[in-house]
Amino acid sequence: MAGVKELLQEKDHVFLDFDGPVCDVFAELAASEVADRLKKLVGPDLPDEVSAAVDPFDVLRYAASCGPNAAHVVERQLARLENEAVSSISPAPGIAEVLDEWVAQGFTVTIVSNNSTDSIRSFLTLHDLASHVRRISARITGDPAHLKPRPALLDAAVRALGTSPARCVMVGDSAADVLAARAAGVASVALATTSAKRKTLAALAPDALVGSLAHLRFAG
Repeated sequence: MAGVKELLQEKDHVFLDFDGPVCDVFAELAASEVADRLKKLVGPDLPDEVSAAVDPFDVLRYAASCGPNAAHVVERQLARLENEAVSSISPAPGIAEVLDEWVAQGFTVTIVSNNSTDSIRSFLTLHDLASHVRRISARITGDPAHLKPRPALLDAAVRALGTSPARCVMVGDSAADVLAARAAGVASVALATTSAKRKTLAALAPDALVGSLAHLRFAG
């Protein structure tokens, strides 16, 4: 794996995941509660694996398998709940300093996330981070084919910037981020804040692996 500072210095554009690196979206409104609320929209006779799901995106994927109308209803409710969730949380410690430094170094920053565009924009505005972010490439549809680990959101970000995948790097804390980056031809930096996550992400062979936001800074 490359050193993260050397990798970043080769790029012009940083794609940054939202849930994890920027904030913990469901820190106050638990993801399992959100998933349970979404399940009520798709009926009582759910497959066992969906009934047991604690990840809202598992429910969204199931709704999409039921048809576009179900996907739309569940996605809109998920977006409302995400907006509720982000209204009561704070930015991840250190993220403002990282963003300050990236912008000062001349990078453009694009949030690339499976979370809803509205909730991301609301959170960034609320915490005075919007000026650090050039673009948001995030969920606007209930179709899972447009979400990570598929490359669609990264592809859209590359096109919007008028650049090439080779000039971009994806920073995220999930397997979906690493896999989406690879599919889009974009370099990846995996953020692993626990030993378990480090083992999981290292197995996917990202281009760089860091243990904290502080390692994404050039200063210090």
